[in-house]
Amino acid sequence: MLIYRLFTAVILAGVFLFTLFASSPLVFVAFCLLALMVGAWEWSGLAELKKNIQKVLFVVTVTLLMLLVAYAAGFVHFSGLNLIAVVKGQYLIQTLLSLGVAFWFCMLAILLGYPSSQQFLKARATRLLMGVILLVVAWVSLLFLRYQAEGQFWVIYIVAVVAAADVGGYAFGKMFGSKKLAPLVSPGKTWEGFAGGLVVAQLLALGMFAYFYSSDQSPLPSLTVLLLVTALLAAVSVLGDLLESLLKRGCGLKDSGTILPGHGGVLDRLDGLVAALPVFAFIFMIQGW
Repeated sequence: MLIYRLFTAVILAGVFLFTLFASSPLVFVAFCLLALMVGAWEWSGLAELKKNIQKVLFVVTVTLLMLLVAYAAGFVHFSGLNLIAVVKGQYLIQTLLSLGVAFWFCMLAILLGYPSSQQFLKARATRLLMGVILLVVAWVSLLFLRYQAEGQFWVIYIVAVVAAADVGGYAFGKMFGSKKLAPLVSPGKTWEGFAGGLVVAQLLALGMFAYFYSSDQSPLPSLTVLLLVTALLAAVSVLGDLLESLLKRGCGLKDSGTILPGHGGVLDRLDGLVAALPVFAFIFMIQGW
Protein backbone atom coordinates (compact mmCIF):
# COMPACT_ATOMS: atom_id res chain seq x y z
CA MET A 1 0.00 0.00 0.00
CA LEU A 2 2.83 2.41 0.89
CA ILE A 3 4.55 1.72 -2.45
CA TYR A 4 1.32 2.43 -4.35
CA ARG A 5 0.83 5.59 -2.32
CA LEU A 6 4.35 6.88 -3.01
CA PHE A 7 4.20 5.97 -6.69
CA THR A 8 0.88 7.76 -7.13
CA ALA A 9 2.18 10.81 -5.25
CA VAL A 10 5.28 11.05 -7.47
CA ILE A 11 3.20 10.76 -10.66
CA LEU A 12 0.73 13.40 -9.45
CA ALA A 13 3.53 15.78 -8.46
CA GLY A 14 5.17 15.34 -11.85
CA VAL A 15 1.97 16.01 -13.79
CA PHE A 16 1.16 18.99 -11.57
CA LEU A 17 4.57 20.61 -12.09
CA PHE A 18 4.61 19.84 -15.83
CA THR A 19 1.25 21.51 -16.38
CA LEU A 20 2.05 24.43 -14.06
CA PHE A 21 5.24 25.29 -15.93
CA ALA A 22 3.98 24.44 -19.42
CA SER A 23 4.55 27.11 -22.07
CA SER A 24 0.83 27.87 -22.13
CA PRO A 25 -1.00 28.48 -18.84
CA LEU A 26 -4.05 26.90 -20.43
CA VAL A 27 -2.42 23.49 -19.98
CA PHE A 28 -2.62 24.02 -16.22
CA VAL A 29 -6.16 25.37 -16.55
CA ALA A 30 -7.20 22.20 -18.41
CA PHE A 31 -5.51 20.01 -15.79
CA CYS A 32 -7.33 21.78 -12.94
CA LEU A 33 -10.63 21.57 -14.80
CA LEU A 34 -10.22 17.82 -15.29
CA ALA A 35 -9.29 17.27 -11.63
CA LEU A 36 -12.31 19.25 -10.42
CA MET A 37 -14.61 17.40 -12.83
CA VAL A 38 -13.50 14.14 -11.23
CA GLY A 39 -14.01 15.82 -7.86
CA ALA A 40 -17.55 16.72 -8.90
CA TRP A 41 -18.25 13.09 -9.77
CA GLU A 42 -17.01 12.01 -6.35
CA TRP A 43 -19.02 14.73 -4.62
CA SER A 44 -22.16 13.40 -6.27
CA GLY A 45 -21.46 10.20 -4.34
CA LEU A 46 -21.12 12.16 -1.09
CA ALA A 47 -24.49 13.73 -1.93
CA GLU A 48 -25.82 10.16 -2.34
CA LEU A 49 -26.92 10.44 -5.94
CA LYS A 50 -27.61 6.84 -6.89
CA LYS A 51 -28.06 6.86 -10.66
CA ASN A 52 -25.17 7.47 -13.01
CA ILE A 53 -27.26 9.83 -15.11
CA GLN A 54 -27.80 12.00 -12.03
CA LYS A 55 -24.07 12.04 -11.37
CA VAL A 56 -23.30 12.92 -14.98
CA LEU A 57 -25.80 15.79 -14.89
CA PHE A 58 -24.19 17.13 -11.72
CA VAL A 59 -20.70 16.96 -13.26
CA VAL A 60 -21.92 18.67 -16.44
CA THR A 61 -23.65 21.39 -14.41
CA VAL A 62 -20.55 22.09 -12.32
CA THR A 63 -18.29 22.05 -15.39
CA LEU A 64 -20.48 24.47 -17.31
CA LEU A 65 -20.63 26.78 -14.29
CA MET A 66 -16.84 26.72 -13.96
CA LEU A 67 -16.37 27.54 -17.64
CA LEU A 68 -19.04 30.24 -17.54
CA VAL A 69 -17.49 31.86 -14.48
CA ALA A 70 -14.00 31.70 -16.00
CA TYR A 71 -15.31 33.40 -19.12
CA ALA A 72 -17.41 36.00 -17.27
CA ALA A 73 -14.56 36.86 -14.91
CA GLY A 74 -12.26 37.32 -17.88
CA PHE A 75 -9.80 34.52 -17.12
CA VAL A 76 -10.40 33.03 -20.57
CA HIS A 77 -12.12 34.22 -23.69
CA PHE A 78 -12.58 32.88 -27.16
CA SER A 79 -10.64 34.27 -30.10
CA GLY A 80 -11.22 32.08 -33.12
CA LEU A 81 -10.21 28.63 -31.97
CA ASN A 82 -7.81 29.88 -29.31
CA LEU A 83 -8.39 30.42 -25.62
CA ILE A 84 -6.53 33.51 -24.44
CA ALA A 85 -6.07 33.88 -20.67
CA VAL A 86 -6.57 37.32 -19.16
CA VAL A 87 -7.48 38.66 -15.73
CA LYS A 88 -10.36 41.08 -15.48
CA GLY A 89 -13.91 41.10 -14.13
CA GLN A 90 -12.61 42.04 -10.69
CA TYR A 91 -16.06 42.53 -9.20
CA LEU A 92 -17.14 38.97 -10.00
CA ILE A 93 -13.84 37.58 -8.71
CA GLN A 94 -14.15 39.53 -5.45
CA THR A 95 -17.72 38.37 -5.01
CA LEU A 96 -16.87 34.70 -5.54
CA LEU A 97 -13.82 34.79 -3.27
CA SER A 98 -15.87 36.51 -0.56
CA LEU A 99 -18.52 33.80 -1.02
CA GLY A 100 -15.82 31.18 -0.58
CA VAL A 101 -14.62 32.64 2.70
CA ALA A 102 -18.21 32.94 3.97
CA PHE A 103 -18.86 29.34 2.89
CA TRP A 104 -15.98 28.01 4.98
CA PHE A 105 -17.08 30.06 7.97
CA CYS A 106 -20.44 28.31 7.66
CA MET A 107 -18.72 24.92 7.39
CA LEU A 108 -16.76 25.72 10.56
CA ALA A 109 -20.03 26.46 12.34
CA ILE A 110 -21.48 23.15 11.13
CA LEU A 111 -18.47 21.21 12.37
CA LEU A 112 -18.46 22.97 15.73
CA GLY A 113 -22.18 22.29 16.08
CA TYR A 114 -21.96 18.61 15.16
CA PRO A 115 -23.90 16.37 15.81
CA SER A 116 -26.70 18.90 16.35
CA SER A 117 -25.96 20.39 12.92
CA GLN A 118 -26.22 16.99 11.23
CA GLN A 119 -29.84 17.65 10.37
CA PHE A 120 -28.73 20.49 8.08
CA LEU A 121 -26.65 18.10 5.98
CA LYS A 122 -29.34 15.45 5.52
CA ALA A 123 -31.00 17.25 2.62
CA ARG A 124 -29.48 16.08 -0.65
CA ALA A 125 -30.05 19.50 -2.21
CA THR A 126 -27.97 21.09 0.54
CA ARG A 127 -25.02 18.80 -0.10
CA LEU A 128 -25.27 19.35 -3.85
CA LEU A 129 -25.28 23.12 -3.38
CA MET A 130 -22.29 22.81 -1.05
CA GLY A 131 -20.44 20.89 -3.74
CA VAL A 132 -21.19 23.48 -6.41
CA ILE A 133 -19.96 26.35 -4.24
CA LEU A 134 -16.89 24.48 -3.00
CA LEU A 135 -15.72 23.38 -6.46
CA VAL A 136 -16.51 26.58 -8.37
CA VAL A 137 -14.87 28.80 -5.76
CA ALA A 138 -11.78 26.57 -5.65
CA TRP A 139 -11.60 26.81 -9.46
CA VAL A 140 -11.80 30.60 -9.44
CA SER A 141 -9.20 30.80 -6.66
CA LEU A 142 -6.76 28.66 -8.64
CA LEU A 143 -7.18 30.75 -11.78
CA PHE A 144 -6.88 33.99 -9.82
CA LEU A 145 -3.59 32.90 -8.25
CA ARG A 146 -2.16 31.37 -11.43
CA TYR A 147 -2.58 34.57 -13.42
CA GLN A 148 -0.80 36.80 -10.91
CA ALA A 149 2.65 38.12 -11.80
CA GLU A 150 4.29 35.38 -9.70
CA GLY A 151 1.39 33.01 -10.17
CA GLN A 152 3.35 29.78 -10.50
CA PHE A 153 5.15 30.49 -7.23
CA TRP A 154 1.94 31.23 -5.35
CA VAL A 155 0.26 28.06 -6.60
CA ILE A 156 3.25 26.05 -5.42
CA TYR A 157 3.18 27.90 -2.09
CA ILE A 158 -0.44 27.08 -1.28
CA VAL A 159 -0.10 23.46 -2.41
CA ALA A 160 3.11 23.08 -0.38
CA VAL A 161 1.56 24.59 2.76
CA VAL A 162 -1.42 22.24 2.61
CA ALA A 163 0.85 19.25 1.93
CA ALA A 164 3.17 20.23 4.80
CA ALA A 165 0.22 20.55 7.19
CA ASP A 166 -1.09 17.17 6.07
CA VAL A 167 2.26 15.38 6.41
CA GLY A 168 3.06 17.09 9.70
CA GLY A 169 -0.37 16.33 11.08
CA TYR A 170 -0.09 12.67 10.16
CA ALA A 171 3.44 12.24 11.53
CA PHE A 172 2.90 14.10 14.80
CA GLY A 173 -0.47 12.45 15.28
CA LYS A 174 1.07 9.00 14.89
CA MET A 175 3.94 9.75 17.25
CA PHE A 176 2.33 11.90 19.92
CA GLY A 177 -1.44 11.89 19.30
CA SER A 178 -3.67 11.35 22.33
CA LYS A 179 -6.20 14.19 22.58
CA LYS A 180 -8.91 13.84 19.94
CA LEU A 181 -9.53 16.89 17.78
CA ALA A 182 -13.01 15.97 16.55
CA PRO A 183 -13.81 12.44 17.77
CA LEU A 184 -17.35 12.38 16.36
CA VAL A 185 -16.21 13.53 12.92
CA SER A 186 -12.73 12.06 12.42
CA PRO A 187 -11.54 9.89 15.34
CA GLY A 188 -8.03 9.62 13.94
CA LYS A 189 -7.28 13.35 14.15
CA THR A 190 -5.66 14.72 17.29
CA TRP A 191 -4.72 18.10 18.69
CA GLU A 192 -1.09 17.00 18.68
CA GLY A 193 -1.34 16.21 14.97
CA PHE A 194 -3.01 19.57 14.35
CA ALA A 195 -0.19 21.36 16.17
CA GLY A 196 2.40 19.30 14.30
CA GLY A 197 0.86 20.31 10.98
CA LEU A 198 1.11 23.97 11.94
CA VAL A 199 4.74 23.54 12.99
CA VAL A 200 5.78 21.84 9.73
CA ALA A 201 3.93 24.45 7.66
CA GLN A 202 5.68 27.22 9.60
CA LEU A 203 9.05 25.58 8.99
CA LEU A 204 8.24 25.52 5.30
CA ALA A 205 7.41 29.25 5.40
CA LEU A 206 10.66 29.99 7.24
CA GLY A 207 12.58 28.03 4.62
CA MET A 208 10.96 30.00 1.82
CA PHE A 209 11.69 33.30 3.55
CA ALA A 210 15.31 32.33 4.14
CA TYR A 211 15.68 31.33 0.48
CA PHE A 212 14.45 34.72 -0.75
CA TYR A 213 15.96 36.78 2.09
CA SER A 214 18.82 38.25 0.09
CA SER A 215 16.82 38.65 -3.10
CA ASP A 216 15.76 42.09 -4.28
CA GLN A 217 12.80 40.54 -6.11
CA SER A 218 11.30 38.38 -3.37
CA PRO A 219 7.57 37.76 -3.92
CA LEU A 220 7.05 37.21 -0.19
CA PRO A 221 5.57 39.70 2.30
CA SER A 222 7.19 40.37 5.69
CA LEU A 223 8.12 37.35 7.80
CA THR A 224 5.41 38.09 10.37
CA VAL A 225 2.67 38.28 7.72
CA LEU A 226 3.98 35.16 5.99
CA LEU A 227 3.96 33.12 9.21
CA LEU A 228 0.48 34.30 10.20
CA VAL A 229 -0.99 33.58 6.77
CA THR A 230 0.72 30.19 6.62
CA ALA A 231 -0.63 29.22 10.04
CA LEU A 232 -4.14 30.26 9.01
CA LEU A 233 -3.99 28.31 5.75
CA ALA A 234 -2.68 25.20 7.50
CA ALA A 235 -5.54 25.41 10.01
CA VAL A 236 -8.16 25.97 7.29
CA SER A 237 -6.88 22.95 5.35
CA VAL A 238 -7.77 20.80 8.36
CA LEU A 239 -11.28 22.24 8.18
CA GLY A 240 -11.61 20.96 4.62
CA ASP A 241 -10.37 17.54 5.68
CA LEU A 242 -12.88 17.40 8.52
CA LEU A 243 -15.78 18.42 6.29
CA GLU A 244 -15.08 15.61 3.85
CA SER A 245 -14.70 13.16 6.75
CA LEU A 246 -18.09 14.26 8.06
CA LEU A 247 -19.77 13.73 4.70
CA LYS A 248 -18.07 10.36 4.14
CA ARG A 249 -19.13 9.23 7.60
CA GLY A 250 -22.72 10.17 6.81
CA CYS A 251 -22.58 8.09 3.62
CA GLY A 252 -20.71 5.17 5.17
CA LEU A 253 -17.73 5.67 2.86
CA LYS A 254 -14.04 5.26 3.66
CA ASP A 255 -12.80 7.19 0.60
CA SER A 256 -14.45 9.57 -1.83
CA GLY A 257 -13.31 7.40 -4.75
CA THR A 258 -10.79 4.85 -5.98
CA ILE A 259 -9.12 6.61 -8.91
CA LEU A 260 -5.81 7.22 -7.08
CA PRO A 261 -4.14 3.98 -5.91
CA GLY A 262 -3.16 4.20 -2.27
CA HIS A 263 -4.90 7.56 -1.83
CA GLY A 264 -8.55 6.96 -2.61
CA GLY A 265 -10.28 9.65 -4.62
CA VAL A 266 -9.36 13.07 -5.94
CA LEU A 267 -11.29 14.75 -3.12
CA ASP A 268 -9.30 12.74 -0.59
CA ARG A 269 -6.21 14.58 -1.92
CA LEU A 270 -7.84 17.96 -2.50
CA ASP A 271 -10.06 18.29 0.58
CA GLY A 272 -7.60 20.51 2.44
CA LEU A 273 -6.61 22.46 -0.67
CA VAL A 274 -10.16 23.40 -1.72
CA ALA A 275 -10.65 24.96 1.73
CA ALA A 276 -7.34 26.83 1.84
CA LEU A 277 -7.48 28.13 -1.74
CA PRO A 278 -10.31 30.70 -1.43
CA VAL A 279 -9.00 31.93 1.93
CA PHE A 280 -5.53 32.53 0.49
CA ALA A 281 -6.86 34.06 -2.73
CA PHE A 282 -9.07 36.41 -0.68
CA ILE A 283 -6.12 37.48 1.50
CA PHE A 284 -3.98 37.90 -1.61
CA MET A 285 -6.67 40.07 -3.19
CA ILE A 286 -7.15 42.44 -0.22
CA GLN A 287 -3.42 42.61 0.58
CA GLY A 288 -2.49 43.34 -3.01
CA TRP A 289 0.66 41.18 -2.94
